[in-house]
Amino acid sequence: MVEKADFDSLSKDKFDLIIIGGGITGAGLFRQTAAMGWKVLLLEAKDFASGTSSRSTKLIHGGIRYLQNGEWRLVAEGARERQRILQLAPHLARPVDLLLTAPNLFLAIKYWLGVSLYEWLGRVRRADRHRLLWGRRLSAFEPALNHQKFPFGIVYREYLTDDARLVLANIRAGCADGGVAINYAPVTALHEEVDETSGSVGGVVVTQNGAEQVLRADLVVNAAGPWVADILAMDGATDNALVLSKGVHIVVTAADLPIAQPCMLVAHDARPIFVIPSDTVVYIGTTDTRFEQGDPYWPGVEQQEVDYLLDQVNAYFKVNLTDNQVVGSWAGIRPLIAERKERQAGSRPNSADQSGSADPEVSVRTSEVSRKDEVWLSPRGLFTIAGGKLTGYLKMSERVVAALVRQCPRLGRSTLPSLDRLPGAQLGLSPKQVVRRLQQTVNIDPKVLERLALRYGDEAVKVIALGQNPIAQDLPVLTGEVVWALRQESAKTLEDVVYRRLGLPLYQPERASASLTAISLLMSHHLGWDEHRRLREVEQTAARLKTDLVFESNSAAD
Repeated sequence: MVEKADFDSLSKDKFDLIIIGGGITGAGLFRQTAAMGWKVLLLEAKDFASGTSSRSTKLIHGGIRYLQNGEWRLVAEGARERQRILQLAPHLARPVDLLLTAPNLFLAIKYWLGVSLYEWLGRVRRADRHRLLWGRRLSAFEPALNHQKFPFGIVYREYLTDDARLVLANIRAGCADGGVAINYAPVTALHEEVDETSGSVGGVVVTQNGAEQVLRADLVVNAAGPWVADILAMDGATDNALVLSKGVHIVVTAADLPIAQPCMLVAHDARPIFVIPSDTVVYIGTTDTRFEQGDPYWPGVEQQEVDYLLDQVNAYFKVNLTDNQVVGSWAGIRPLIAERKERQAGSRPNSADQSGSADPEVSVRTSEVSRKDEVWLSPRGLFTIAGGKLTGYLKMSERVVAALVRQCPRLGRSTLPSLDRLPGAQLGLSPKQVVRRLQQTVNIDPKVLERLALRYGDEAVKVIALGQNPIAQDLPVLTGEVVWALRQESAKTLEDVVYRRLGLPLYQPERASASLTAISLLMSHHLGWDEHRRLREVEQTAARLKTDLVFESNSAAD
């Protein structure tokens, strides 16, 4: 990652590929093409993973619910991709047993058939396959469950991740292979290369400190997530195939919701709600409603969304939670591709070698819109990747690469490599093995070591070497983690560190505010901030944390 971009130098060069967008889609493509030896530049308008890619449910899963929509290929691909991510980054794909419960035998059988099909499609090995629970076994497995209402359970394997850190790991891997990645570098226009007959997209324009810089490339990919349409507009397109869906999560303390296992609830409207214990908190989500206005970086959380999630939890467990017990929240925007009825036969703007325009026939509910991904190619040569799921980011990258090679055959001389493990997984150790190694060399609380192993993998020892004192009292975060974020992960602001490098508002919300002064002082020392800048960073991040607990009440339900 580039600590301070030299745009004058970059503007004198020409890249094989420029990627717009530093979420999981752009990061995966960056890592893939850099590993192939391409000269690739990734540009992110704000911080890496500052949009949807840090606001997911933190699950690597195949999307079992899409079986009911007949999307078997999508589910099969996602279920199989879980194993590939596990191999590339075992510290960022932690196996968990997910409990799915049923109120009656009919639904229990239906869920059993669905899980069995899911495992068959995903080629799940026998040791990881589901098991059925009822009666005393179910009560022992999850004591907090309302067993009278939900007497049947099925437990199956999924994987937890830290989505923002998965993005950072892919970007760091791409940089290690020679790529250049820059955050806080917003693209303000597309650069047009003009020949005798026409013009085509041949780069981008980036504005820095009031000055425009043209960065040139043979190929440009729009991987901007919820901002895909904004980049398309720079190309003169008004594609209306995208539907933006908002997903909300809320956080409560583990004391208020003392569950033992991650659970998937089926809400009264058939939406899946995940309830995931994480350290001292439990997070609950997600909703799935249309997003039509507001800031896509920080979409508001509505009171009705909080009530909806709490109602589902109260129905399933022996609790009666209220919004006063919510200690944190987050919301992300998913860019989905609506189903269409083409106005003209053969007009398919979702093809990487065709272009067209059509009005989508939008589903009434965003939860019914497919999570498939599509690659589009505009008449002027701008590639766009839209849709998709976190779990399928590697396959998405491969599909984009195939489309790029068709457009620029000279790049096809380098074949898709067998990707090396991501940073933090170079030694091939599981998090438990990392913890055992660390215990032989450092005297740190085992719970802190476990957290470090899950976040940094085998690089945890390097993080500890940068400072092993707690950043603040009663906060299991080391000073070395802040220094690592600045030196290795291109963190530029206090928000970058607190939200996306450390994840405090998500996993330690009650302690996040108390840590701001200590973290900002350490950052000020390393980045050379003056006191005015430091106080401004604290004020802005504190305001952001407070907003996480302000729930709007004036929007209509989906």
